[in-house]
Amino acid sequence: SYICWCCCANSLGERLGYGDIKIGLPTELATGTTYIQFYIETILAFQSRYAEGKKLPLCIMTSGDTNDKTVALLSKNNYFGMDEDQITIVVQGKGVPALNDNDAHIAPTSNNPYDIQMKPHGHGDIHALLHSNGVAKSWLEQGMKWTVFFQDTNGLAFHTLALSLGVSSKLGLIMNSITCPRKAKQAIGAITKLTKGDKERTLNVEYNQLDPLLRATGHADGDVNDASGFSPFPGNINQLLFNLESYVQVLERTKGVMPEFVNPKYKDAEKTIFKKPTRLECMMQDFPTTLEGAETEKVGFTSLSSELCFSPVKNATTDGAALQAKGSPPGVAATGEADQSGAVCELLRSLGCTVHEGGKVTFSDIDIRSGPDCVLKPSFAACVTEFKKKFPNPSAVSISGRSSLVLSGDGLVIESLDLDGALVIECEEGASGVIQDLSVTNKGWVKVSDEASKDEVIRMRGYHISKLETEKIVFKQDGSIEGNYPVKQPVETPVERSIETVVEDLSKPASGEEQEGDEQCCAGCAIM
Repeated sequence: SYICWCCCANSLGERLGYGDIKIGLPTELATGTTYIQFYIETILAFQSRYAEGKKLPLCIMTSGDTNDKTVALLSKNNYFGMDEDQITIVVQGKGVPALNDNDAHIAPTSNNPYDIQMKPHGHGDIHALLHSNGVAKSWLEQGMKWTVFFQDTNGLAFHTLALSLGVSSKLGLIMNSITCPRKAKQAIGAITKLTKGDKERTLNVEYNQLDPLLRATGHADGDVNDASGFSPFPGNINQLLFNLESYVQVLERTKGVMPEFVNPKYKDAEKTIFKKPTRLECMMQDFPTTLEGAETEKVGFTSLSSELCFSPVKNATTDGAALQAKGSPPGVAATGEADQSGAVCELLRSLGCTVHEGGKVTFSDIDIRSGPDCVLKPSFAACVTEFKKKFPNPSAVSISGRSSLVLSGDGLVIESLDLDGALVIECEEGASGVIQDLSVTNKGWVKVSDEASKDEVIRMRGYHISKLETEKIVFKQDGSIEGNYPVKQPVETPVERSIETVVEDLSKPASGEEQEGDEQCCAGCAIM
């Protein structure tokens, strides 16, 4: 109830083969919900259930390339239900001069020797922008206690928020990095503990620096997998949780300035010629380098299975196929969609629902599961604890591997369901509905290869969804029901049957959660 949110949305989707802003990409094709819509709907779900009447603020960092498009997308869609004054947009500058060589000669543009080539300075600018625009301090004055940073295209970002918040609160952390198990040499930063004399710091080390760092400090084999099959150093997914009061104190001292570095790519073995001009850049995860004294002891991480917290859309399909062939996550639109649905299916299985797994299919050389496709809108359930309330009798829920299920609405409860096909259930605001003894069998929805589509969203996935047959049920605010739902409703009134909205402290475990926490998180929680 005291969380403020910060999304780094300073990138276009050109690298993905998409000509617009990345936060405008659909997270999935079943409903067409965009990433920014999904994030805002999730924040509003938390706000309506836990915020005690407060508005939960959101800050979006844009760049010169994305700012106008972001503002237009929000305005066109009425801010996706959020009040306009809840959203603050901070804009990065035009960037920094590009550098041509090891002597840092400034690179001119290709068509004008008197014009300087500029490059982005990196997402580390977010800290300075939150300080210089007075955003973080304003949040603190509003009574906010925590701030969470998340990336623009990770549909799994909020599954583990309550857990990581509990870790931060219990250990008194200033900064908590959400991480996942990482294969040795995988191209993702690693969380490490660096020691110098009697001083220690928990820091992110970029993947291309980790192996040489280990070799230079007595680890002859460098970055290798241990007996678990993973590197001892978990992967940083750039989802960060801060204690807001401590965060603001550090910003007041440092002005939010992060350390800079260069990471040139070389043409030659002697490392004298750049492949292309490089830049000075900074990263938001380097915040611990600015901490002093006892502050450095309050940095930690929460490590969870990547299936529950990390599936970004950051690569073109061809690049993703090459990564998948090497055994690494592709990070493409098709896997982002499949993994988002897969996480929901895994959480439902952990409750005791029977969720069958579809077969493997391949589109544009990317392998994914054919289904089932389960989209639980944030208005229906926004975290695992709410999943438990929404499926009170999980053993009576069965979903086939070819099914598609879309659920929305706070007043909806699924008590018993046998699904083999496509089912959409909506519950209007203020309405309530209970699904009992419902069996649905139809032709459903299928993914159809469409690698040459003129639609960028379709082409980057390699398929479109053909909605052959759909059962749709709508519980109306006036108590009526649209659709083929023959089950007689219980005699209890809607008030008696609806889920009671309870204000809960997400930093504390729900009843029974301490005993079941490992089960819900696949025994993947590690604290350091």
